[in-house]
Amino acid sequence: MKKKLAVVAMALAAVLSAAGCEGIEFVDPAASASGTSAAQVPADPGSVAKPSKTSIAQAKRSLSAITIKTIPGKDPSYDRDKFGDAWSDAAKGVTYAGNGCDTRNDILRRDAVKGTVRTRNGSSGCKVTAGTWVSPYNGAKYTSTRKIQIDHIVPLGRAWASGAKRWSAARRLAFANDPDNLLAVDGSSNQSKSDKGPSAWRPAKPYQCVYAVRYLRSATKYQLPITSADKSALTSMLNGCPK
Repeated sequence: MKKKLAVVAMALAAVLSAAGCEGIEFVDPAASASGTSAAQVPADPGSVAKPSKTSIAQAKRSLSAITIKTIPGKDPSYDRDKFGDAWSDAAKGVTYAGNGCDTRNDILRRDAVKGTVRTRNGSSGCKVTAGTWVSPYNGAKYTSTRKIQIDHIVPLGRAWASGAKRWSAARRLAFANDPDNLLAVDGSSNQSKSDKGPSAWRPAKPYQCVYAVRYLRSATKYQLPITSADKSALTSMLNGCPK
């Protein structure tokens, strides 16, 4: 019965996604029936790891219109605390904000393979204790939350140097906790990426399209510039997207 319910839920999600209802969430019965969680994921979780043709086309348009500017590699005035408490649920105007769960656990649930998430009893479905994740940066599979880190696609330090230092505290908090700028990835990739931009760091080649699309989505949303070297790197990555 559990398997049938899960199949029905996934089929419904596919129908909603095809109809353009990509913001709708559904409860995975396989997770809630276990008694450990009622894990929620987007109706189109595949968009996290595999951009659609529409997303790729939009990224190319954004790239042609984005502001090009010299950005310092390191800004000594950068301080992580300027972006508020890490993984705060108090941000305004971003998905999942105010849902009672911290941002890290929100992204762990969103990016996990369907039906694999388990959460701690008594945590109201928030604290993720187990699951399966495929890192969009190296394609490897992970089953331990300790191996997964949440990456800011446009790094906080780079955003600061690109203009976020002039934002309000509320806008910086929103940026740091906006799911549009976050991915659950392997810790090794996240550490090597650090605060580097597209011209200084790329994921494994099969996942560069994902990275380029998501980078441009966030940079455009927050009106952040990129360097000319970044533009060349992103152009190369987008040209490698599936036709």
